Amino acid sequence: MSSARSSYDASAVEAERQAAWARNDAFATPTPADGDRGVYIKPSSPFTSGKLHMGHVRDYSIGDAYARFRRARGDAVLFGFGFDAFGLPAEMAAIERKVPPAEWVEGCGERMLEQMKRLGFSFDYDRVFYSSDEEQYRWSQWLFLTLLEAGFIYRDDTTVDWCDSCRTTLAALQVEDGRCWRCHNEVRLIRRPTWFLRITPYLEENDRRLVDLEDWDEISLSTQRYILGRSDGVEVELPGPDGEGLAVFTPHGDAVAEASFVVLSPRHPSVDGWATDPGVREQLDALRSGGWERSARDAKSVPLVDIGASVRAPWAPDPLPVLVSPIVDARYGPTAAFGIPSADEADESIAARVARVEEARANGSGGQVTGAREAVRYRAADFSISRQRFWGTPIPIVHCDACGAVPVPAEDLPVVLPRDVEPTGEGNPLAELASFVDVACPRCDAPARRETDTLDCHFDALWLWVPAAVPPEGRAESMFDHPELRTWLPSERLVAGSDSGGFVFDQRVVTKALRDIGPFAFIAEGEPFSGCLFHEMVIADGRKMSKHLGNVVDPDELVERYGADTVRLAILYAAGPAKTLNWNDGALRFCDRFLRGVWAYAQERFESAPGAPEDPEAAADTAFLRERLCKWSDNGLARITADLEELQMHKAVRNVTRLFERIQDFEKRVVARRGELGRADAEAQVAALLLLARVLAPFAPHTGEALLLAGGEDAGELPGQWPERLALPATSSGAGTS
Repeated sequence: MSSARSSYDASAVEAERQAAWARNDAFATPTPADGDRGVYIKPSSPFTSGKLHMGHVRDYSIGDAYARFRRARGDAVLFGFGFDAFGLPAEMAAIERKVPPAEWVEGCGERMLEQMKRLGFSFDYDRVFYSSDEEQYRWSQWLFLTLLEAGFIYRDDTTVDWCDSCRTTLAALQVEDGRCWRCHNEVRLIRRPTWFLRITPYLEENDRRLVDLEDWDEISLSTQRYILGRSDGVEVELPGPDGEGLAVFTPHGDAVAEASFVVLSPRHPSVDGWATDPGVREQLDALRSGGWERSARDAKSVPLVDIGASVRAPWAPDPLPVLVSPIVDARYGPTAAFGIPSADEADESIAARVARVEEARANGSGGQVTGAREAVRYRAADFSISRQRFWGTPIPIVHCDACGAVPVPAEDLPVVLPRDVEPTGEGNPLAELASFVDVACPRCDAPARRETDTLDCHFDALWLWVPAAVPPEGRAESMFDHPELRTWLPSERLVAGSDSGGFVFDQRVVTKALRDIGPFAFIAEGEPFSGCLFHEMVIADGRKMSKHLGNVVDPDELVERYGADTVRLAILYAAGPAKTLNWNDGALRFCDRFLRGVWAYAQERFESAPGAPEDPEAAADTAFLRERLCKWSDNGLARITADLEELQMHKAVRNVTRLFERIQDFEKRVVARRGELGRADAEAQVAALLLLARVLAPFAPHTGEALLLAGGEDAGELPGQWPERLALPATSSGAGTS
């Protein structure tokens, strides 16, 4: 690039640097020395439907700045990602456009990759993957079978939303005000067999290990605590109906003696033993089958069954009535809880609905409670992983009349999802596709039928952090035991939106399960991510960006107008990751002026420095100013480095702008004292500007590298090592300078 270019042309600068990166394969994942650990930076995996939005730009700009910083520090960096390509968003979009989902996903992925490259994100694009590729979802099926064999997956009846018109179950986001998103008919709750992932065995460990996650920001930790739903309290053993003890919990340990009733979760293992009356059993069946309004979620309207039984508490004057309600699950998980109206507003609402409880309250509270022990309950529970949708990983199960549910042998994976099917939204086309459904039983060879539910995309996400750590050529035969996993796992840092807490929680569970099963035994702590940064969303006009609201900001339009570096710098500068970013043009205009100002200022000084006059007397007179420039630069560098280490990119960018102000201030002070910059001063200023370009490069990489080239840096050395201090040329050094 010509050093005479003083007018900042973003499109030319960025095209030139991107071509050089592609030519030099600049972002290829290196191979660390034997035994060395690499730095794996994991960004979020976008749903492959539509194109990148500003939330993606925020996410990837943070991760990319950190990746470039760690490379400059000399680390072996893996910055890789994959597309979360299965699931409802892609299927809905494909139905709307009347194309096969595979075709829609492929087009969206290509468009997103073009956007990422145009923005200069330094992903290892050779390691990109799609969760909908056969080579990929074969391992989702392997994981399903591995967890099934270990007892972490099971099949049970559950309540789901059902649309009679479309003849299918619906995901939560497909139900709008109690109606089907497609046909607008009312949705009802039905009971049907569903596959579940068992997470409860690892809730306590996921909780206990939170204190050890030192490199997790507070948002990411708080999401884990919220999902756990931990309640601390006490439990008391009361006599159950079958002679076994019933452990009853309450968070109100100092008010147990005031308990007026006991309420069981419908999923409590002993609930059927309490419900002996046929009429009560009928009510429980109706409750479990969804015989209530979807909107009935609070204590005043939540389903409630008085099973007519009571339990004797030694301190209470009368037996405590026993009720059943799913409100227990929503608060403490599938357990039994004391109802204490005097201490709990929800319990007060429940008590007012049951005459027997009101009578028990009228007789007053009991005496001294004995046998209470400290206890913990978790709201988090096993969740369903199967959907009656087409676009998803086929569940590797065959149903045989003689053998039951039979796992597909591992050597027969993948069970292939037909790619040319065009779903209509009316039922699952797999169930009507004889070529897919009709198979022989793997165990007895009798005619059987494949499972036609598919895995929810949340299941694919359980291990989407793994494939990037495996070379593409090794994924077909080796995924969960590839030797390179030990180099990159656990991931050094996850950067994702704050709505990713549920995915991360379950990834932590599955990592621990695979540690105990064997493949991930080398991850002793069972944590997939050593560090985690969650950022808040990008909004506009104080509201979430939405086409319906007309406030969507198109990254492509911004890049076309301002350039990629300005957009990246602006989204980092505008707000810290812990704050919601209310997008406006102010940050864009500031960053545009800043980059143009740096560009013009630096180009002019690079060109004029060789012609500056050599004057030993003047050099000695301004030595203290050069010393001050060194201190300013070193202090600025230290702050920027510390900010980058903590992924506080907004602070780092602000310190970059302050460093530029210091460099300008140096010149003003020299000119005020001597009238012009001598050779020593000019060379010191050029050294400071090159330092500025180097610390700018993680955030505005095209501009930073172009400035380094203009300042005489070797193209083969870009972006160069991260500096430790400002090093002045020997001719510009003075007393006390470095």
